[in-house]
Amino acid sequence: MSKECDGEITRILIEQFSLICDMYEEAIEKIPEIQWRSGEIDYLIPARLILHANEAADYYTTDSSEGYLWNKRFEADPEKIGDIKPGDLPPQKVMLEYHREVRGKIEGWLRGMSEDDLLKAEEKFPWTGSTVLSRMLYILAHYRQHFGEVNAELRMRGLPRIKWRSLRK
Repeated sequence: MSKECDGEITRILIEQFSLICDMYEEAIEKIPEIQWRSGEIDYLIPARLILHANEAADYYTTDSSEGYLWNKRFEADPEKIGDIKPGDLPPQKVMLEYHREVRGKIEGWLRGMSEDDLLKAEEKFPWTGSTVLSRMLYILAHYRQHFGEVNAELRMRGLPRIKWRSLRK
């Protein structure tokens, strides 16, 4: 198999990541600025949830679990994303740039894989599953988990939720 998006599995993964990434982009753009870095429960601050989801995807698409510097982009303590003060969380414009960068990284990574590559044993992040495909599904599930939390928080605040996207037009 060639290295360029040669298979149906790769195409489907790109399609599914595109859907969830579109929803995140809409959330970043539509959450009111005053609500972006605030909340009654620190963990559920939209900027924190979205930062975490994107940074985890960035991490899981690196070459190794060793040496990744968490929060490197935002000058925070690498192991304490939950300890970042709300006012120090990235503003929406910065988050959108980071989100688009991670999205491109995921898509480029997938386009460079054959289906044989996806079915190889997962050695770098073995807790995500037995194959590279398992790792990709893990990242997708992680994105969806935190997207659900963002929408639940928007509901609790009486704000419009981000509409779930599917391939149905």
